Amino acid sequence: MKWLSKAKKDRVVFINNKTNEVTYLPHTKTRSLNNPEEQVQLETYLSLIYEHGYPAENVRVCVPVKMGSATKEADIITYNDPEGYQPYMIVECKKKGVPESVFQGAIDQGFSYASATLAKYVWTTDGNKNAYHEVLSDRIGERKNNILPSPPPFQGSNNFGFKFKTALYRLLNAPFRLLGGFFKIPSIQNALIYIGILLTVMTLLTKVALNNMHSILKVSNTLWMEYGMDFSWIYYALAFTALMITISVGGALSFIPNMGKNALKKKQIILLSIFLFIPVWFAGSEFTKSWWNWEHYTNMEHVMWMFMGPQLAIAPIQLILFALILSISNKKTKPTPQRKRLAR
Repeated sequence: MKWLSKAKKDRVVFINNKTNEVTYLPHTKTRSLNNPEEQVQLETYLSLIYEHGYPAENVRVCVPVKMGSATKEADIITYNDPEGYQPYMIVECKKKGVPESVFQGAIDQGFSYASATLAKYVWTTDGNKNAYHEVLSDRIGERKNNILPSPPPFQGSNNFGFKFKTALYRLLNAPFRLLGGFFKIPSIQNALIYIGILLTVMTLLTKVALNNMHSILKVSNTLWMEYGMDFSWIYYALAFTALMITISVGGALSFIPNMGKNALKKKQIILLSIFLFIPVWFAGSEFTKSWWNWEHYTNMEHVMWMFMGPQLAIAPIQLILFALILSISNKKTKPTPQRKRLAR
C-alpha cells in the first residue's frame, strides 16, 4: 500500500500484523483491516496526509455525527484546526467495486454529514473511483454544478491555483453535462433509434440498388434521354422508401405485445412522412449536378457514397425533426373533469 511504510515510520499509523488491525495514532482509533472498506479508508487517510498536505492531527476517522435524534459515523472528517472544531471535508469510503447505486448513496450520505457538520466539501471513493463535490449551503441537493477535479488542498479553498483548476474543469465539462442531459430525454432516445433504423434500411437499399444498377439504368433509359434524369432520382426513390419502411416499423410496434405504447400514432406518421422528406428533397437539390452525373458515379472509389453521403449529411436534421414530432405528438391533454350526477 502506497505511503504505508512512511506512515509507520512517522508514527501516523500502527499495523498489528497478528490481529490485522490498524491504529490511527494521532487519535488512537483502532480498526480491523479484515474489512475491505477499512482498507480503502486507510489508503484514503494516507493520501490526505501525504498527497494532499493535510496534517495528521487534522484528519480524524470514524467520527460520530449527530443527525437529529440518531448518531451516525462518518468515515473520515478533515478539520481546519487540530482541535476538531471546524469541519472542512467529509470523506466517505466504500469497498472497491461497489455498484453505482451504492456509490451514489455514499455521495448522498456524505452530503448528509456535511449538512450536519457544516463541512464545505465531500469526497466519495471506493479506492478506484472518486467523486469530489463542493457543498453549496443554499443548494444542498446539488450534485452536478458543484463537481471538483480533485480534493481541495488543506485550508486552500481560496487558493488561486485550486480555483483556476476548478473553473477550467467545470468549463470543459459543461458541454458534456449538457449533452448527457440532452440524450436522457425520451423523445431524443427514440429519435436516435429511428434514425439508426433509417440509416440501416437506407444502407441495405443502396446495396440492392448498386447490385442491380445495370437493370435500373436499362429500365430508366428513356427517362435519362428525354427528361434529363440523373442519380438524384434514384436517391429520392431510395430515401423515400427507407423513410416509409422506418415509419412502418414504428407503426407496426402497436401489434407487438408490451410495445404498443412505443408505437407511432397516426398523427406522428403523417407528420413524419411530410416533414422528414423535406431534408431529402433539399439534399437532392442542393448537391450539384456534378455530384449526380454519370461521370462522377463511374469515377467514385466507393459508389455507395453517391447515395449515403447526402443521407448522412441530412441525418442530424432528420434526428431533430424526429425528436420534435415525437415530443409534440406525445403530449397528453388533460382529461376534462366529469360532473357527477347527484343521486335523487
